[in-house]
Amino acid sequence: MSRCWLATMLLLVVLGLRACRAAGDACSQGVCAGGRTDGAHKWCCPSDCKRCGGAGCGASGNGPAPTAENCCPARWPSASEPAGAPACSAPDQTACKMPLAAAACAIAAGRTRQRRPRSSGRGGERSGSVADAPIHACSCHGPFARPYRGQCLPSFMVIGSQKAATSKLRWYLSRHPSIDIPKEEAFHGGPNPVAAWDTSAEPWLLSTYLDAFEDVCNSTRVTGLKMPDYIVMSSRTIQLFHVANPRVRILVTLREPIARMYSYFAMQLRFGWSPINHMGKNPCMQRRLRELLRAKEAAALAARAAGRPVENESVRFTSEDIMVANLHCVRPCYRNNASGLGEAAAQEVWHEEAVPQCRNIYFTPLVHSMYALHLRRWLRVFPVDSLLLLRFDDIVLRPIDALQRLAAFLNLPPFPEGFKVEHGRENYTTVTRLLESGAVTRESLRLLHEFFAPHDAMLRQMFGQSFW
Repeated sequence: MSRCWLATMLLLVVLGLRACRAAGDACSQGVCAGGRTDGAHKWCCPSDCKRCGGAGCGASGNGPAPTAENCCPARWPSASEPAGAPACSAPDQTACKMPLAAAACAIAAGRTRQRRPRSSGRGGERSGSVADAPIHACSCHGPFARPYRGQCLPSFMVIGSQKAATSKLRWYLSRHPSIDIPKEEAFHGGPNPVAAWDTSAEPWLLSTYLDAFEDVCNSTRVTGLKMPDYIVMSSRTIQLFHVANPRVRILVTLREPIARMYSYFAMQLRFGWSPINHMGKNPCMQRRLRELLRAKEAAALAARAAGRPVENESVRFTSEDIMVANLHCVRPCYRNNASGLGEAAAQEVWHEEAVPQCRNIYFTPLVHSMYALHLRRWLRVFPVDSLLLLRFDDIVLRPIDALQRLAAFLNLPPFPEGFKVEHGRENYTTVTRLLESGAVTRESLRLLHEFFAPHDAMLRQMFGQSFW
């Protein structure tokens, strides 16, 4: 056994020496020669390039006279992705791994600031490599950013709403030369997004969370966060955001609430989603939908017994079914019956979590559409001038106007002339089209309109404008 162990160790030493030699060869052959890689080891950059990779390479932030030679010309894929891919032999190749030597030569020379590795620990477990990592000096660009332990906190947050063009907005923002805004998937597998912002408990968790962003320290770029369900966050969580960065800008996309709900449920049903086991498994929704399903199945069984044809669709949920069930379950979960009317409604900010049937009711799409209720919580913590509300219709039909307004709000340069946008179809889901197509009955629309009318009126009162 000891001989096998010794042989293994000798083999590792030999391989290590070969790797070091390969790293030296790579540097001497011009792979990162005299340069560095970015924090994610995706870009191979000359040493005089101030910012490696990404949109806008060649802008004034990279030096007084940027050229192809001093502006990160070579892009290597990540050293760890895709899994099982061969090593690249040239910087402009794709579907291959960055050679380890290319990263090693820059790292060994100390020419790059590496990102701290993402923690694999769960809440409360401290990762020594992350918690004890050195904190670097960091200057963050603009009036809304703030440094945190050698990284920049997001300058802005897109907090919602789902099915209100937040993904389209993120795509546009990601192509602005001064903005890095990751997809939501970049945060999967990291620390709990709420616990991470509690810097009084575990300060290093937020550092790990920030590793999903591009390193914009000492540059002219800013980062943004898009989480379309953050609009329903509790007052406690909103306060955590404020403590971490009281200057952060808040972006909210708003869509007519009934159309937004229908669009959300229709999408989920297309994906084969079961509403009974979704939306936080709210007990009221589960009970109502199970009762409805049993009634549909009994009606289909009776029809077959009578010799009448039965379509499969008749025993499936429709978006209208779920919307109406959601409405009936929401009402008892608020002290004023969720009416949005009167002085009680103006003070209400959260549902009755102590009522068993109301558990996790805030996960349901109808509650997401109670915009005034949620924005009251945000405005109790953040000043009103830190919020920008964008209409879904403007993002889809008049994107350039909406984007330029947003850039000014973030104190960033305008989107460049000729910026490519996609003008959406004008036949997207609206209440009128739902009624005309028969997708929702007039009676269901009446119930939903009556419910949302006072909420929409309060939203107009809060912000002094009509949104639909």
